[in-house]
Amino acid sequence: MRTEDLQFARGAYESYAEFYRTSSYSAFPQQHRTIQGSRRSSMILVEQGRHELADPAVEEIVISTPLSAPACSYDWNMGTGWAGGKSRTGDLILVPPNVESRWRVGGPRKLVILAVPVDHVKSLLGHECPDDLATALEPLSGSTAPNTMAISALLQQLWSLGDQEEPLSRILADSMVLALVCQVLLLARAGTPPPASGAFSPRDWRQVCDYIESHLQEEIALPDLAQTAGWSVRHFARMFRQSTGQTPHNFIVRRRIERAKGLLRKPDLQLADIALTCGFADQSHFTTSFRKATGLTPLRWRRELI
Repeated sequence: MRTEDLQFARGAYESYAEFYRTSSYSAFPQQHRTIQGSRRSSMILVEQGRHELADPAVEEIVISTPLSAPACSYDWNMGTGWAGGKSRTGDLILVPPNVESRWRVGGPRKLVILAVPVDHVKSLLGHECPDDLATALEPLSGSTAPNTMAISALLQQLWSLGDQEEPLSRILADSMVLALVCQVLLLARAGTPPPASGAFSPRDWRQVCDYIESHLQEEIALPDLAQTAGWSVRHFARMFRQSTGQTPHNFIVRRRIERAKGLLRKPDLQLADIALTCGFADQSHFTTSFRKATGLTPLRWRRELI
């Protein structure tokens, strides 16, 4: 799907499953099932080939895992620039609700995909549901680190449950969807783990991420970040880049952009206030950084969102 096609398609699809059936993805062999819980979710089993496509934003959390992906590399872009990795069996691939995504997949892979409507998530979680699911799940956007086999197993079990409508099956479907949503929210809350080849332990990485998130509206000094991990500044900067593929500065700017996206969804907030809340020097600095990351000014991004 070309970028102009994506612009035309925005808001045109009621569900990710509908988009999958009618877009360029229809060229790939696929099966569809409806999960009959208290509210319906959709699942797709697809054998993808090499492709470069774009997905529109939908009011659903899209959770998937590769069942097989022999030597398949891929890239994704969800508005903050391109990132990439290897598609490995059991990994978690997630698109938050109301987020457009672009994909470049270098080879064949078989995926099982679950799309859960936001209304269903809210009904399952009740008062525990985050006000802004897109922002809450943003740390998992694209591909996360491996070792999410529990999520992969749940997705496969849910697919096996299929379209059964008898009462016990509906209760089981709801419990499995709830378990999946809770798993990804907890994983997102813990922060994105660095790649397995990185130098950070999970505990050190969580401490660094927690420090960044709690100080986003302030100036974050590299020596303070290095002290959080207990390393020298030079060693920290080198290991941070090795683990994340980014400099600490670029990583912090990306986190500020993502927090700003969540605030831009609230039309009563002024751009100048959002800029200061997210740690930008002023509105001009915010606009420049946001446009560099997304290709849009904050005002245009908000208008297109609404």
